[in-house]
Amino acid sequence: MHEPTLRAAALPLAVVASLLFAGCATPPAPANEALSFGSVTLPQPGAATSLQFQRDLSIERWWVLFDDPALTRLVDDALRDSHDLAAAAARVRSARAQLDERRGAQGPALELQAGHTRARQAGFDATGTQHTAALAGRYELDLWSRLASGSESARQSLLAQAWAQAALQASLAAQLADAWFALRALDRQMQISDALRESRRGTLRLRHQERAIGAASEFELRRAEAELAGSESSLAGMKRQRSALESGIALLAGRPVHQIATLTMPAAPLDVSQPFTARLPQGNAAELLARRPDIRQAEAELAAARANVSAARAATLPSIVLAGNVGSDARSLSRLFEGPGFFWSLALSASQVLFDGGQAQARVRGADARADELLASYRKTVTAALIDLRDAYAELEFSEEAQRAEQQRVAALGRARGLAQLGVRNGALGTLDLLDAERNHYQAQLAEVDALRDRLQGQVAAFKAVGGGWSPATLAKNTSGEPS
Repeated sequence: MHEPTLRAAALPLAVVASLLFAGCATPPAPANEALSFGSVTLPQPGAATSLQFQRDLSIERWWVLFDDPALTRLVDDALRDSHDLAAAAARVRSARAQLDERRGAQGPALELQAGHTRARQAGFDATGTQHTAALAGRYELDLWSRLASGSESARQSLLAQAWAQAALQASLAAQLADAWFALRALDRQMQISDALRESRRGTLRLRHQERAIGAASEFELRRAEAELAGSESSLAGMKRQRSALESGIALLAGRPVHQIATLTMPAAPLDVSQPFTARLPQGNAAELLARRPDIRQAEAELAAARANVSAARAATLPSIVLAGNVGSDARSLSRLFEGPGFFWSLALSASQVLFDGGQAQARVRGADARADELLASYRKTVTAALIDLRDAYAELEFSEEAQRAEQQRVAALGRARGLAQLGVRNGALGTLDLLDAERNHYQAQLAEVDALRDRLQGQVAAFKAVGGGWSPATLAKNTSGEPS
């Protein structure tokens, strides 16, 4: 049976120990370093570009701005079904659980204890039985903010995981849009290649007819066969690329396994005759970069690391714990809760590690090094964001110039092909001249489609560079009201 005690010397002892070891404290971790974007200016598009800046342009779901219902459905479905996003959501839930655990450690702990003991002492014939039931409580006084720093680290880690999920959303949407436009471009190039193949088939039939009447040589016949085989080979290569794109889209979008084997993804071919104008939200560099989830993720990871530094330093100082219990014990269960068996205790204790082989200081140095590593990573993330922004603006400008040039080249080579056809009919040019003209026109048409695809993908990259493609409401929900 426990004797009721309250040690009066416990509190003075704890205070003395705290004062004695307070000199072991090290300065707190420096505040989070803020990198300013105020001096950064956005690249200015050239006079020849049609890029438009719109003040109220919403880029949270930028894919709807392409006015392509199939793309909108694809991205929206992927944001719901993606395996990668499901894994990211699980990581957010795990981080939230860790935060709840850290916050719980800051409060008092209470547990119910029950015991049954049967024993016999040496020199006595009787065997004794003891029953015990008690409530035990424990509370650590967080004088040095070790527990608070741990909770702050967990909170920032939750924010980092939520921002990582947002960054994954933005990346997934961009990858899907890039693949979708590549798919549509391939469909248009396959149409062009199929038309060329049919032309080559017609030419081969003509050479067979001419050969039958002795008007064409075997060399011309075999050359026509080779041209047809070459066009069929090119078309087969495009079909192979299309199948690979479909598989990649299916993986990104989280399509069910049973759909993969029979997967077909109809897409409207790109129409190079349709005008396209690039658009971006209006704002300064600081506003746009602050939207990027990868930068916010790096900030949160750095803040979590610095909170860990504070926790590691606080762990080198004395710990003070208030503990107590209240309960009853008796030799029989029937008398367990009667007055004579009642007991209680209250204790205040302080402890300080005097020697641990340098483990505590090693943990502090390790936390400091990790914070320095994440600071360097944060700076790199900011630099990469600025490069993304610069490259995206350049892509919008130069891809438009390239498309205009390709359009002019297609028009000129189309006219050259027509002149070659006329020259062959009049006997002024040979069939080799016509073949060269057709081949050049065909390659120019493919390049024109590539140029439009590059413009569309450049617009996607620009939307991602300025922080589009994720939902602030979703992030706020995932962090239980944390600021977004």
